[in-house]
Amino acid sequence: MIAISTAYKEALIGIKIKDKEICTTLDSNCKHSENLLKTIDEKLSEINYSFKDNKTMAVVIGPGSFTGLRISISLIKGLYCGSPFKIVPITTFELLAYSYVKHNSPKEDFCCIINALSGYFYKCCFNKNGEKIGQEELIDSSQLKEIKIDIVGLKEDELFDQTISPTAEELLQLALIKEKNDEFLSDLNNLIPLYLRKSQAEDDLEQKIKNS
Repeated sequence: MIAISTAYKEALIGIKIKDKEICTTLDSNCKHSENLLKTIDEKLSEINYSFKDNKTMAVVIGPGSFTGLRISISLIKGLYCGSPFKIVPITTFELLAYSYVKHNSPKEDFCCIINALSGYFYKCCFNKNGEKIGQEELIDSSQLKEIKIDIVGLKEDELFDQTISPTAEELLQLALIKEKNDEFLSDLNNLIPLYLRKSQAEDDLEQKIKNS
């Protein structure tokens, strides 16, 4: 298993092949497009394996940085064309919920909220066991105020009292759980980013058209 996330500032990489495991994080100062593949290759070399020894890859599909999501998904598709493998998709919400439950053992349902900028937020709710109980959606600030259950956010967003910063180890743990449960994509064409909203460039273009 190789699990990766470039959804946000830090890139997460978790690797487990046979009896060897290694996890690492690329900080926000690294160019993920240039360093992701290089780092994976280096970490595989450290445990004396290569890409051909790996049978499954997991990737965080979003929501998150539009550019970041394209980087990891494009990498998966490129590697797949060279040598097919099983693919496990993970949403940012699922990773947030997994990490939150692991560290806090909540007693009630909760919502994961991610800053979508410009007064909007990504939302998905879970029960106390970390099981999704609602669909992923885009909400505005007025809808955010209407949420009556606990809110959990990304630490880097710095928006809420309860925040979490998932680790590469947790990403790998969740990926292995999903692998065990056979939560694979049936078709590479189904590997698409979970954007939930248009990019800022698309919003700006639409606004210009409306004002012209």
